Amino acid sequence: MLRVTQGVFRGVFPRAGLLIATALLAGCAVYAEPVPVYHGGQPVHVPPGHYPPPGQCRVWYPDRPPGHQPPPGPCHVLQYRVPPGAVLVHG
Repeated sequence: MLRVTQGVFRGVFPRAGLLIATALLAGCAVYAEPVPVYHGGQPVHVPPGHYPPPGQCRVWYPDRPPGHQPPPGPCHVLQYRVPPGAVLVHG
């Protein structure tokens, strides 16, 4: 009976250690600072919570408040839909 118990624990502890190590390292993700956005040589202020997710873009109108900006979308679509006076913000 003791041999069966040792066999069970031998498989459980390495898996638990791997799970704990993975959980600890998952909290160590590093995110880069947002790249400044410029329009006509002037910096455009985009609040950190309004940058698009990584891999997406957002058309940003400098004269509109943050809550009135259009939603993020695919960069390959939005890059052709930036009207005059707006900028494309990459996530």
